[in-house]
Amino acid sequence: MEGRVAFVTSGAKGLGNITVRLLIDAGWNVCFTYLSSAVLAHELADYAAKKGRVALGQRVDLLNRAQVLQAVAGCRQQFMRIDALVHNFGPFVFERVPLAEYSEEMWSRMMNGNLNNFFWLYHAIAQDMRRQKFGRIITMGYEGAGQAAGWRHRAAYGAAKSALAQMTRSIAREERENGLTANMVCPGDIRGSHKMQRIDEVYAVPQGAFRETSVGEDVARVIVFLCDENSQYINGTVTEVTGGYEIRARDEGI
Repeated sequence: MEGRVAFVTSGAKGLGNITVRLLIDAGWNVCFTYLSSAVLAHELADYAAKKGRVALGQRVDLLNRAQVLQAVAGCRQQFMRIDALVHNFGPFVFERVPLAEYSEEMWSRMMNGNLNNFFWLYHAIAQDMRRQKFGRIITMGYEGAGQAAGWRHRAAYGAAKSALAQMTRSIAREERENGLTANMVCPGDIRGSHKMQRIDEVYAVPQGAFRETSVGEDVARVIVFLCDENSQYINGTVTEVTGGYEIRARDEGI
């Protein structure tokens, strides 16, 4: 992937951080956004430089359309191209709030953060990808996002992510003749510092043993694979990285 450029939202911490690092390891230059994690952003730039790559961090409020478009322009000015879009950003609501109690502000934040800003990014970046006849688009969902199941007290988030899954599949269908692919990756329950960590930083797993919890690298490896030039035939998928723990099984009485 020498010379390719990825644009990663919310890339300084969490799953975004490990995704940026693995993209750099795979030979990508990366433009990423952050809001408050300036120290981590500088560390990523240093990490890239040591690998002979460039990582450009831009401070961006991803709920602000003007700032989002400015960040795309900054990436284009630095690298003259954008080959992959990884939309990692997406606000979640931790409070248990019934939909009837949502304020207009809460609803708008959820839709702008998970859905509308992806449209802004896609609309701005797709022109580069069409011109190059190459593009990789990755969105982030949650376990079950592709099934549009009901989710009590998480209705707005679930609605936004399920709509994002549908939009991702639609882009896959509309853009395949232009050399673009679009896929959604759905992490399982990864908590705390595990989101930024590599497998060998957390686990020393005996041969054949199965880890009961995942780390950020589990998800980031899938993203990097989907961004590869040779992953063209993987298109329109919703891939769950959950370890199979969500599978319903008769022998478990479920």
